[in-house]
Amino acid sequence: MYSAENYLWGWIAYGTGVTCLLFVLWYWMRNLRFTTVRHLVLLFATVFLVTPVTAYRDDPHLAPAFFVSLYEGLLATGDNLGFQRGLAPILAFCFLAVIFYALARFLISRFTKGSKRSVPAAPTDN
Repeated sequence: MYSAENYLWGWIAYGTGVTCLLFVLWYWMRNLRFTTVRHLVLLFATVFLVTPVTAYRDDPHLAPAFFVSLYEGLLATGDNLGFQRGLAPILAFCFLAVIFYALARFLISRFTKGSKRSVPAAPTDN
């Protein structure tokens, strides 16, 4: 078994890698015309990569849920739930992330709508 410090350094390395992957994903999608689609893809990717779950049933240390799900799904025997143990938290966090995203977009649009002033068009020289 690994120590708590090993898990901490593992999460630091993993977090650095996830940050790089999300930056590359953002860079590829930066010119996408539909902002909501871009935000949701980045949100789902973040939730998929960062959602934690206990690494082993009898160990309190956390690991990325999709790795645990993949590992248990491929090696499922008898009592194991297979993909379900990692997939259930990912789906739950995706659902909550979409709700909070929709709420945040609504609140931002509500408060910025009143503060926008109509700016007159720039005069053109003919």
